[in-house]
Amino acid sequence: MAGLLALTLALPSLAAAAPVTQVQVHITDSRGTTSRLLLDKMSGSMRVVAEQLFNGRDSAALAAAAGDYERLLGEISDRVITGYQTNQVTLRFVDSAQGTTAMADFSVSPWAQTVGKVKVDLQFSGLDTETAALLEHRLPGLEQQLRQTLEGASLDAADWAGSLVRAQVQKQVETALPDFKAAVDVTTRGGDAFVQVIVYPVGPVVRDVQYSMASKSIPNILLMGLKYKYADKAKALRGLPLGYMRSHRAELERYFLAQLQAEPSVRRHRLTPGLTIAAAGSGDAVVDITLESQEYRIWFEGYGDIGRDDHNLSGRAHLGKYISPQVELFGEAGVDLDEVDWTFDPGFAYHRGKATLALMRRFPDDKNIYRGTYDFTPKWRLRLEHFGDTGDNEYAVRYRIHEFLSGEYVFSSDKSYFRIIGNL
Repeated sequence: MAGLLALTLALPSLAAAAPVTQVQVHITDSRGTTSRLLLDKMSGSMRVVAEQLFNGRDSAALAAAAGDYERLLGEISDRVITGYQTNQVTLRFVDSAQGTTAMADFSVSPWAQTVGKVKVDLQFSGLDTETAALLEHRLPGLEQQLRQTLEGASLDAADWAGSLVRAQVQKQVETALPDFKAAVDVTTRGGDAFVQVIVYPVGPVVRDVQYSMASKSIPNILLMGLKYKYADKAKALRGLPLGYMRSHRAELERYFLAQLQAEPSVRRHRLTPGLTIAAAGSGDAVVDITLESQEYRIWFEGYGDIGRDDHNLSGRAHLGKYISPQVELFGEAGVDLDEVDWTFDPGFAYHRGKATLALMRRFPDDKNIYRGTYDFTPKWRLRLEHFGDTGDNEYAVRYRIHEFLSGEYVFSSDKSYFRIIGNL
């Protein structure tokens, strides 16, 4: 290269004229197979050479020796642009109000074999297949762009074209998935090019998933198949960057909700799914799914009381029908297993947000019972009950351990005790 540049010292010069202030280089493929992206990369490389030759030099002297400079640029091009031969170089000098521009047009063609097919292997490291497919949608057209970049290029240019492909991929990943980085490898075999793209997370990732699915509208035992299915889907969040999960939480929730809404059992029971995804401490994700009906409310519970000497084993069944979005008519049947005494409590409830107020009449005791509940979270509930015949009150705080087991501490006018609740 130094020897070639030294030849310029021997080229003729004329009387002083306007100096060259800028240089433009345009390269075309005479076969028309090389992508514009690669040709622009070649143009950038040759522009650096042309700027060293022409910038600040007398344009008239350069124009007089244009043929010599064209041959010189052709020789340099053959050495700089691996995989391509230079067919023709045309040099022009154009004057304008901004100064004189040296314009060099190159016609090149691949040495021999060109890239036929481009095969792209896009992988997401450490992520479940379903999550990877979701992320892949955020890189639309990436594979097509890589094919357009490499197909038809000289096979011998694959090495330096690989750096351009890497920059292309990394820029798109950085824009679409800022919580990820990409490693790119380009190889050739036969007449084809193979591009392996591995996208991997950076920063803290989801290590474990706390998952629950519950319903206050139907017995949870009817949801067992769905529960196990979506437990596996929730685990697909493992390996996802916590930053991505937080910033795309709404999108992830919509993704899971759309699948839930299409489930046959959800449609059969006319349930409305609800789902929240949140980040917990120590890199955990929390996925809570609720499946509720706007038409009915059915539950079965069994109670075992610790701290009571009698009436400590009982059960209750609730069958309710909504007559409006907030008002429910229901009947509750209860049994005390100590004496096998049955009660029946018809009534109505008013639901508003997390709060429920209910009034029922207990038979055969002929007494009114007033009940209020408030769900602070899907797991914590406060219950207040007033018994009209005796004036006694009962206060309880319940914690749902999982879908089929809860614990409740009861404060009553008579005695306080701990209750274990089995939920069907």
